[in-house]
Amino acid sequence: MKKQQGKIGLFLLLVVLISLSGCTKTTIQSDGSPQIYYFDTTKGELFSQPLGAAFLSLGTDQEKVEYIINELAMNKNIQGNTLVAINPMPIIGVTTNINDRMVQIKFSNDYNNLATQERIGIRAAIVYSLTQLDFIDSVDFYIEDSPLTTSTGKVIGPISQANIKLNVLEPNPATTPYTLPLYFVNAEGKLVKEERGVRVSDPTSVEKLLIEELIKGPNSEGLSASLPSDMKVNDATTTNGVCQIDLSFDLKSKFFTSPEVKERMIYAIVNSLTEIPKLRTDIPKIKKVAFLVDGKSDIEFTKEIDLRDTFERNEAYIGE
Repeated sequence: MKKQQGKIGLFLLLVVLISLSGCTKTTIQSDGSPQIYYFDTTKGELFSQPLGAAFLSLGTDQEKVEYIINELAMNKNIQGNTLVAINPMPIIGVTTNINDRMVQIKFSNDYNNLATQERIGIRAAIVYSLTQLDFIDSVDFYIEDSPLTTSTGKVIGPISQANIKLNVLEPNPATTPYTLPLYFVNAEGKLVKEERGVRVSDPTSVEKLLIEELIKGPNSEGLSASLPSDMKVNDATTTNGVCQIDLSFDLKSKFFTSPEVKERMIYAIVNSLTEIPKLRTDIPKIKKVAFLVDGKSDIEFTKEIDLRDTFERNEAYIGE
């Protein structure tokens, strides 16, 4: 099954709170059609798609905003030559104020679990898509009930297109293509590989990126998550063939329904990391993986798994 069924359900229950009056026309792009913007995480850039006949048939401002928000929330990206929905954006509320010419977007706390590049890209896609409406000038972002802030705690406030420089969505643009081997869980409880194309700016950061992609969950039908979605990667470095990773997650999470789930999580990470050198020769060879949880290894994970050990690849967990 697809990952994050709960999030998809949340998206379907998304309450769009809009106070609009009057009708105004949509700004048309140079090719003659209104566009919606998405963020390509592999290239670190925005791309646009025509909104199409369904959007053009809408008669009111309220309908136009609702349509764009629902399309954006699916968080589409290009896979091959096809535009597909991936992990839904963590949008839990939208309020549009016509008098202020502004839309307020409220994210859930899951927004904080996204990679920095993805957070920046999502905001840019929302701003570009909504401000093409000639009754919207800016978008104000919140996380739950708190305004979005910088890393120093300063409130960012409403963002317009003029505030976004497309060429600096990612200050260190990802340019090197990689295919990551990611192990997720099939219906039989076995680990199955899904290959995912990404771009990185620094080959030495591939280990951390791989685990972050595992946390996002599978794109393939029939597979489910092997790691809890609220897990965070504090660090991942490889020395002398041992990749040491430092993770943050709730040891008592409902995700861990049995000791076997914890074992699968360990070997989803280990089997994914130890397979990277089979695909690339420009990163350190990984033979073993060492785990820390919030900087500590002396914690009780399961009776069978001692995190003070290092873990080698184990293909007994792999299915077809």
